[in-house]
Amino acid sequence: MNAREYEDVLRRTFDNYCQMPQNIVYVENIAEWCQKEGIPEPDTEKPVKVISKGEAGCKMIVREDIPDHIVHERINAMHIRGQVENVALDRADKLDSDEKKIAYLFLSEYALGLSDIEDNELLADNWAFDEMEKLGFFKK
Repeated sequence: MNAREYEDVLRRTFDNYCQMPQNIVYVENIAEWCQKEGIPEPDTEKPVKVISKGEAGCKMIVREDIPDHIVHERINAMHIRGQVENVALDRADKLDSDEKKIAYLFLSEYALGLSDIEDNELLADNWAFDEMEKLGFFKK
């Protein structure tokens, strides 16, 4: 998936959560970019990273070409975490377009930095899906 093709979705979603939505940076590898910037990031396959949240806004670092296997791994991990709460409902089925997948990747990453979620990926998934619902991603 070439993330630039979905810049309108990223920008529209980003606008709802960050003060300075023009701060979207496309890179080849987020971990390498972070290393150059002195920012710790051990995930060498990370598709999206949000930094500098707060009153000054934030910056979204986006891997320009996100391999399909990375998207699949992230969605599958969300699927597995979701089974802790409900084995009958697979929220991954709702992510039936690239637009929804990239919005989920951004929102779940953004949520991990919120004080009431703090690196709890299941809570981040729940928050991301709630926000996607509010933003109209699941309207028919």
